[in-house]
Amino acid sequence: MSELEFATDVRSKNPDQNAHRNSRFRQGYRKGAAGESYGAKTLERLTWDNLGWRLGKLLGPAEEELVDELYEWCVRQQAGE
Repeated sequence: MSELEFATDVRSKNPDQNAHRNSRFRQGYRKGAAGESYGAKTLERLTWDNLGWRLGKLLGPAEEELVDELYEWCVRQQAGE
């Protein structure tokens, strides 16, 4: 399975959970940028954490402000579905 593929998107769309979603995304981004690995089973379901990881793995280290901007972009993309 490619690290960009997933079977199910289980990311919360609840705006009341924005701080939690953002925190999980940033945590995953840092792990991906640092080269940490996630298993295929984890990547079957798209979460805010492993979305951050996927992007961190692709884009590498970035300033927190840029990671937050990327998160906000992802939220807008999800809302536009």
